[in-house]
Amino acid sequence: MASHKRALALGTTGVAAAVTVAFVPTAQATSAHTATTPPARAAGISLTDDQRYAIDEITNVFENGDITSGFAAIEDYGDGCGYTAGYIGFCTQTDDDVRLVTYYDSQEPGNPLAKYLPALRKLAAEGSDAHTGLDGFTSAWKQAAKDPVFVQAQFEQAHMNYLDPALTEARKVGITSALGVADFFDTAVEMGPDGAPDSPDGLLVLVAETTSKAGGTPASGVNEHTWLGVFNQVRTAHLKNPRTPGRKSDWPDSVDRVQALQQMASAGEWSLPLPLHVGADFGYTIPKRGSGSPT
Repeated sequence: MASHKRALALGTTGVAAAVTVAFVPTAQATSAHTATTPPARAAGISLTDDQRYAIDEITNVFENGDITSGFAAIEDYGDGCGYTAGYIGFCTQTDDDVRLVTYYDSQEPGNPLAKYLPALRKLAAEGSDAHTGLDGFTSAWKQAAKDPVFVQAQFEQAHMNYLDPALTEARKVGITSALGVADFFDTAVEMGPDGAPDSPDGLLVLVAETTSKAGGTPASGVNEHTWLGVFNQVRTAHLKNPRTPGRKSDWPDSVDRVQALQQMASAGEWSLPLPLHVGADFGYTIPKRGSGSPT
């Protein structure tokens, strides 16, 4: 099965408090399944709630194997990330975990994770994968994951730090399909939303290489489906031979993420219709929102 981690790409420059997307797209918060939010728009891209849900859950399946267990997941994989936790793998070595916990505390004061904030801030500032000050953190995380507010916070922080940059880059290159945005989002989550030197295998690096190989972008007239096929080839090459320190031991095993996305493209599922099958090594079907257990 594919791996669960991304590049150590986020800096340690403060904590995001604003939220740009408010949507709970999984069975853990069924009451919000019928909520309607404005489509995410980026110059030609308009994501429906169903498409945003599908994009989230594709990566959730890649990271955790299903769409329900990831929110409580927490483990130190010995990869330099410290604890990797939550549906997209928020890491204690970088500041994405402390951003999440800080935001959650602003929404739910006195939550089980609040007491760990001083330790999380220190570890992120030092770029440390140690567990100093985190005794009982894994149990507290699993307890917090039972709270729909914490599940919602995970989605909101993932959208702000990864989906929004993915949409911005999609706008620049002329991507118009929901599947194309899913390609960019999953790349940003696993490999970093930036470019070199922070993310030597990050989204911006892959976009630049793809544009060179494809002779342009969809915005400049290259067929979008062709361009995304090249993008998937470039991403696969970086996963097999990553430049990011510490990733040679696990990223080569995660090429099935790209294989699954390319299978969706080959099947013509550019709009991410639900239910949506995630193939390759995953063999999982993402159900319609609120429709119960997946098939």
